Amino acid sequence: MKLVKYDNNLLINFYNSNGLEFDENKNYFGKDIRSFAIKEKGKIIGAVSISKYKNKSYIEALVADYNYRNKGIGKLLLKKAIDELDKPIYIISKADKFFLKNGFEYDDSDLIGEECKNCEYYNLTCFPKVLVYK
Repeated sequence: MKLVKYDNNLLINFYNSNGLEFDENKNYFGKDIRSFAIKEKGKIIGAVSISKYKNKSYIEALVADYNYRNKGIGKLLLKKAIDELDKPIYIISKADKFFLKNGFEYDDSDLIGEECKNCEYYNLTCFPKVLVYK
């Protein structure tokens, strides 16, 4: 396994296929985004994308391949993100248990975008939370 810097846009399909929601027709990643992937035998098995926006640090996406979950991949990616970003670090996540176990706490900042809030599934079947690592 090797953790390497990776092209942001090449990760969108990986993120989608592992349960994150990205519309391939939208430009999610701005200028200040950096992404890292873990590869094994040429295959991506985990990835994280991080950014700075309006002087705040964000984890934009973090996921391990379904077949590699519960093997420490997520923790390795999270450590990389924390090492790369200034604190506090924010994430909007539906997998809040993972982040809570790894030093994040709930935050009441209104960081969830209008597109998300206007989705027909918001707070019906989709419950994103803002978390912060201080």
